[in-house]
Amino acid sequence: MIRSKDYQTLSRVFITGIAGAKARGHYARRRREHLETADFPWIFHGLEHEPGAELHWLMNGIRLFQEPSVQYLVGINQPGVSLVLDPSAPLGRREILFLPAKDPAREFWDGIRLGLVAGRSEESRQNLSFLRELTGIERILPSEDLPAFLSALGTRHPTLGVFQQKYPGGKSLPDDPSTAFARRVASLVRPHGCRVVSIAPDHLRLRLPLDSWQMAECEQAQKWTREAFEELLPALPGLCSEHAIAGVLEGQMLRRSPWGLAFPTICAAGANAGVLHYMKNDEPVLAGSMVLLDFGCRSATMHADISRTVPASGKFNPLQRLLYGVVLDAQAHAERLVRPGITIRELNCATWQHLEDLLEERFLSRGGVMHRPYAEGNLATLPNKSKAHPKQPHGLSHLMGEQEHDGDPFRIYQDEPLRAGLMLSNEPGLYGRFRIRLEGRLWEGSLGIRIEDDLVVTPKGCQNLSIDLPKDPDEIQRRIGGAP
Repeated sequence: MIRSKDYQTLSRVFITGIAGAKARGHYARRRREHLETADFPWIFHGLEHEPGAELHWLMNGIRLFQEPSVQYLVGINQPGVSLVLDPSAPLGRREILFLPAKDPAREFWDGIRLGLVAGRSEESRQNLSFLRELTGIERILPSEDLPAFLSALGTRHPTLGVFQQKYPGGKSLPDDPSTAFARRVASLVRPHGCRVVSIAPDHLRLRLPLDSWQMAECEQAQKWTREAFEELLPALPGLCSEHAIAGVLEGQMLRRSPWGLAFPTICAAGANAGVLHYMKNDEPVLAGSMVLLDFGCRSATMHADISRTVPASGKFNPLQRLLYGVVLDAQAHAERLVRPGITIRELNCATWQHLEDLLEERFLSRGGVMHRPYAEGNLATLPNKSKAHPKQPHGLSHLMGEQEHDGDPFRIYQDEPLRAGLMLSNEPGLYGRFRIRLEGRLWEGSLGIRIEDDLVVTPKGCQNLSIDLPKDPDEIQRRIGGAP
């Protein structure tokens, strides 16, 4: 019988999260849903090497790296793992898990890994029994047997499904491991007259709506992220560089989450916030500037993805306050629109137009002047079929799940109606150089403002998981220590 301390020992390679010993049932239910959907065998192939292993000089510290479809279905976070789901097989043999051989020498260096012990010894029997109890899968075979197994499978089925990021029109990611694996499977089964198709759309339809386990993990990640941000705010006036701010924020998140960061933190002060994926995080923070933070921590396989823009000194100046209010109200407008049936493209159209209307009403009509590179000049004329509005700097929303950016990488999903259970970001932004005369004084500056929350679609609207993470300008000023 597996004990709680066994799950703790395996915490890096078998992801149980806050559900603890109940994880086996969650993973079994997910596999059962896939088997009920599949009309032919579906194959899921994990990473063959840990990220960075191909570069001898790179020391990789990513805690969770498994290919997300495999992670979702079996929970094993290590290389050499594959899963075959065969709805035509007899009961008890429809789930086939492939694991590498147990390697004590590797474990001496890298820690415990799940694997098969060769032979028919008592050790081998006990190890197999342990793996079956842990995963809930009866049929577990050596990874080295996978090619022969798939070749034989191709003799019995005209079609095999492989999780590959490939979509209508033939789009695929040439450097993605799933593409290389799909080609290898095709070469194995083509001589038998078997064809290989991508099951990515079917798998993602099953994977993306959050279950109760994932919701609990998301709420935990939001809590840790909120607490870290609230710890940062009163310390902000004493931090004079982007890296100091990012260091305090990341340190507070790492104190709380054993799973680490959801992604590398963006900390961009002043004009640097106009770089959407700014990663330098090493500039001084000038007095009176605002700081854009994009950050979040992880709980097991789930994430928080938050953006906040705050005054470094503790108080918004009149220009910053005006523009911040525009973005905040545009975000609230988007949240009111989220419901089943609406598409992300429609959300983009409506929200970016609302932001433009607010700018006209509150800024331009009062003599404000602005230059936004994405809305004018060369950047605005570049072809971008994914843009739903001509003055859209970036997407309002992306789907979230096992990956911080989940769903298809080509964003085909932005034209599909939202369904209850889907999680998406809500992140309008405004970037450029702005000038206006307010209260008898000329205010101007280059800045970027982004405010991002995470929403879950409900049957009648949405739930804002980030609702308690401060974003009201008066509350932000109060927490930093500036005047309300």
